[in-house]
Amino acid sequence: MHVLVVDDVQVDRFIVKKLLMPMYGVTTLSSSKEAVAFALSHTFDVALLNVTLRNDMDCIELLEDLRNICALPFTAIATTCYVDKARHKKILRSGFQSVMLKPFDVDQFNALVDRHELQPAFIKR
Repeated sequence: MHVLVVDDVQVDRFIVKKLLMPMYGVTTLSSSKEAVAFALSHTFDVALLNVTLRNDMDCIELLEDLRNICALPFTAIATTCYVDKARHKKILRSGFQSVMLKPFDVDQFNALVDRHELQPAFIKR
């Protein structure tokens, strides 16, 4: 299984990669532009997207672009330090399967992936 991590905070990318590398293939990127370029020529099973990417599009716009590019379904999980209830609902309505609060919890991530692996929430039409 391959995980795409998009987060503009270098320390967060480093921590997530260290926690996931023993179990998954991991690609970490710092911007939505990098993520879109990556998706044009690579596949992934899970997209772990930071809610707010400074000086870049937000996670909802990025997810929409990734869904339009990717031929295969993937599980989308948003990560954030804080999100109010209205924003949380908007993120879930946009196609994310879950919102994870930081700091990153590998056990929570594994549980989410296990839950969504059997039934991808999005199938490209």
